[in-house]
Amino acid sequence: MARQKNSWKKIRFNYFFPSLIDISDNNADIRWDMKEFFEFILGHKHSDLNTAVPLGDEIADLEWDTVHFDEKNNLYYCQLSKNRSKDIPSKKKLNHNKVPLELEDDEYIGEFNLLVYDAQYNLLIVQSNFFGLTVKQIATTLSILRQRIKDAMNKSEKDNPRGIVLEPLIDSSEISRIKSHNIYRRIVIKGSDYNFAAADDYKELPLNKAIANLSKVGGLNFNIELSMSRSARNKSLDVKQVREIIDEVLNIRENDTVDVAMSIASKANEEEPVDVVNLIEPRLKSEISIEVENRTTIGSEYIYTNFCEQNYLNNKANMRKKAIRVSGLTQES
Repeated sequence: MARQKNSWKKIRFNYFFPSLIDISDNNADIRWDMKEFFEFILGHKHSDLNTAVPLGDEIADLEWDTVHFDEKNNLYYCQLSKNRSKDIPSKKKLNHNKVPLELEDDEYIGEFNLLVYDAQYNLLIVQSNFFGLTVKQIATTLSILRQRIKDAMNKSEKDNPRGIVLEPLIDSSEISRIKSHNIYRRIVIKGSDYNFAAADDYKELPLNKAIANLSKVGGLNFNIELSMSRSARNKSLDVKQVREIIDEVLNIRENDTVDVAMSIASKANEEEPVDVVNLIEPRLKSEISIEVENRTTIGSEYIYTNFCEQNYLNNKANMRKKAIRVSGLTQES
């Protein structure tokens, strides 16, 4: 059989402020300086700290050999893994029966998320992995690891433990970019109150017309989804109507206390990939493309190097500079 060519893979990154919360009252006003966290790990052996964190049926773990400090750029980075022992796939040769993957009692199937911490600006960048840890699971894992490190340093917070919250950087320019797109593949609108639709200000607007009859049925919540998922990739919902609904939702959020949200799947043109954006909370994100050798696992160093070269420290993309601007920080921070 001819050798398969290497493939190209897109990898997305999301940007956060790591913050500490007082678990007793959920206040999240303190930025978490992660340098102590990383320096402890860099200065100790794996045997000095238990990094396995149970998450229901799965277990998160720190990949010790991926923890590094890029002194030139003041960036720490590491990988967290999500490990499962259920729903295990099989190996398969074409025209042969599948062969189960047999795991020992202490073996798991692992998926990985790269974390990059900018120590100068206190920003945490997280690689998105559909099969890996969610943002909430990463925050939980970091919270527990931080407590274990505090205990190991004799700085226990048992009397007043603090958890970790990852606060997304919001990029308001995303709204203008989405409104300039020419293809809208899906919109989802959610709300918790029909009553605002009865107001004179909204009676003639597209969203109001969509839910006018729903209010007659009763209930408190609504969830409207319009999609072109089964049509050709160049087909779009009505562009003018979608843009009007975007303006309407933003207006409702700005001028009322109504709980309404909207997500949009769209693209600039037929050749571009679909981009999904939360209209109310348009998070700062970026993307790189890397060449992946078939039947291999992508190394953390390879992802990190490409993230810096294509993206974070790239003179053109310069996501570090954009993150600083979006977050309201200054170059001297």
